[in-house]
Amino acid sequence: MDYVLLAETNFLGILTNLGFFAMGVAGLGLVIFIHELGHFLAAKACGVKCEKFYVGFDAPISIGPWKFSALWKKQWGETEYGIGTIPLGGYVKMLGQDDNPAAAEEEIARSKEGGEGGQHDPRSYLAKSVPQRMMIISAGVTFNVISAVIFAAIAYMIGVSYTPCDVAYAQPGGPAWIAGIRPGDKILSVTPGAEPNENLRFRKDLTLAVVMNGDEKAMPIVIRRDDKLLDFDVQPKKPFPKADFPLLGISPENTLKVAKPSEEYAMLVGDPEWMKQLQTDDLLVEVDGKPIANYVEWENILATRPADTLKLKFERTEGSGDAAKKSTYDIELPPTPYRQTGLVMEMTPIEHVQAGSPAETQGLKAGDKLVKIGDVTAADGYTLASRSAKYAGQTVDVVITRDGEEKTFLIPMRRPLQYNTQSGYGSELAVDMLGVSYSLTNRVADVLAGSPAEAAGLKAGDEIRTLKLKPTDSQKESGYSWPKSDEPLKLIEDEVDWQDAFNAAFQYLPAEVPVEVIFHREGTNETQTALITPVDSKDQFIEHRYIVFVSPSPKYVAKSLGEAFALGFQETGSGMGQVFAMLRKLVTGKVPLAGFGGPGTILAVATSESSQGLGRLLLFLTLISANLAVINFMPIPVLDGGHMVFLLYEGIMGKPLDEKWMMRLTFAGLAFVLLLMICVIGLDINRFLPWITG
Repeated sequence: MDYVLLAETNFLGILTNLGFFAMGVAGLGLVIFIHELGHFLAAKACGVKCEKFYVGFDAPISIGPWKFSALWKKQWGETEYGIGTIPLGGYVKMLGQDDNPAAAEEEIARSKEGGEGGQHDPRSYLAKSVPQRMMIISAGVTFNVISAVIFAAIAYMIGVSYTPCDVAYAQPGGPAWIAGIRPGDKILSVTPGAEPNENLRFRKDLTLAVVMNGDEKAMPIVIRRDDKLLDFDVQPKKPFPKADFPLLGISPENTLKVAKPSEEYAMLVGDPEWMKQLQTDDLLVEVDGKPIANYVEWENILATRPADTLKLKFERTEGSGDAAKKSTYDIELPPTPYRQTGLVMEMTPIEHVQAGSPAETQGLKAGDKLVKIGDVTAADGYTLASRSAKYAGQTVDVVITRDGEEKTFLIPMRRPLQYNTQSGYGSELAVDMLGVSYSLTNRVADVLAGSPAEAAGLKAGDEIRTLKLKPTDSQKESGYSWPKSDEPLKLIEDEVDWQDAFNAAFQYLPAEVPVEVIFHREGTNETQTALITPVDSKDQFIEHRYIVFVSPSPKYVAKSLGEAFALGFQETGSGMGQVFAMLRKLVTGKVPLAGFGGPGTILAVATSESSQGLGRLLLFLTLISANLAVINFMPIPVLDGGHMVFLLYEGIMGKPLDEKWMMRLTFAGLAFVLLLMICVIGLDINRFLPWITG
């Protein structure tokens, strides 16, 4: 019976995902339909004969003995309506007009067949006046802009779910962390002169504002902390050299409801019994017998007590409404062991001192070298924060060296506000209760006696160049999604700090996975290879406990029809402005082409937004409509904007552009559009099917 239930659950999950996919496809099809409907209605109003109306292109496709060009088509009156086989746009075929330059001459000749004295057929597109043709050409984008406003207005009338701008984590050494933004802060504004907004959206308003701002200037940020409004000027930066976009380095706050337990997380910690008890939406209500209020408090507990076993109480709700039943259960959550290799890597001096931190208040500076916190030597920088966590809330001596001279500072430590280590690339390490961050280099400072690294022959002074996973056959068959084992992590070439390399190759992988280490020995020209299999430390731990909580998802509903349409205009204007800004950044090289996506990416996002509700899908369609309006009206031949330029020339000069020049420009425009399509489709293939591109 268990297998039957499992199969049924998976089948229902597949059907649900297919439903969201279908909603995404239908939504994108609707945007294309509306665009073409604008052309169609304007053409009909001007008396132009419309021979075809297609969503998708009706290119003939052969599959064995079958050949077809449309998924569906029907002739009504003089027009054939259909859904084409190539889902990359749509078109309205008018007598006398063809976007394909190879067929343009033939179409012009055909439009004269119904005319008199060599004139165009009065129902052909070419027989219409310049203003009429301008109306026909511009009607598509006009309809897109109008529909964008309507989509957004309906979305806000239904209600749009969003991720609030409540900060749960500030990446050590990141722009927000350096400026003093910390967990528990609520971001209210990221635009100069804007009124504080309680409903600012993390994954839209904030993220896009950062991308639009870029990394060349600071952006003003208003936050609320303890009922006070505080102003910050924060300059985004790329977290690592090859990153596509700059970031602030913050993560949004989660709820205390459990997300679907991850099978891969279970593999990381040996599939423990406590994880098997957790179910989606179970609510964490107590830690060690004390009520817990929010996710930030949970992070504080983990950062302060990394070595402790925690007793957690969860509340489970079954049923809904009056029939809902609540029950509780307890689990004991053990600490997460540090994956011990025996490598103690060289620490950099302090790279950043956080604004407003105990370190800044007491005079520590970037460039100081940490030696000791209380009786805890700096030694292994990766575990320094967890080893010194016992001093949280106490006043202790902090020993540093500055300009070769040892100095001691008496510093009152705050309680850690967040994790000190993180699994994402580009994060420095921190001692958060002090407010300093630093990194680890790829140079070995010490090798612990009796450790895997000593057994493998590594020594102090060795410079580690490359790490390469070497999972055993049984580990490969475990079901874990292994990174490509044939792609080593190159620390020097890719400018990867040791903490990032350690997380990727040792800490955040299942236990006892062998790693090939390629290193250079000091004083020689030799490059050597060793195999290290990490072991779980008995006395060193990290903060992360592998329980994942879901993000909050409140809904914003417009209070009136007027507000809904005001927000609709705002969303549409914002979307169009973003397109112009991104194109400008692309042309100037400030944003890489790799950050863009093609039809596959658009469909993937549409499917994802569908899963968040109809309001979210409609808001995404607003953005796509705004994008289509701007892109399609760019002055590129074969696009609507290119046609409009030709018509402007004809209207000003009193005659059409020379036919040969028009053909040349149209071919050039077509080549550009096809090249762009190939590029973005290639990016999609690399994004979703990387094995094809190697």
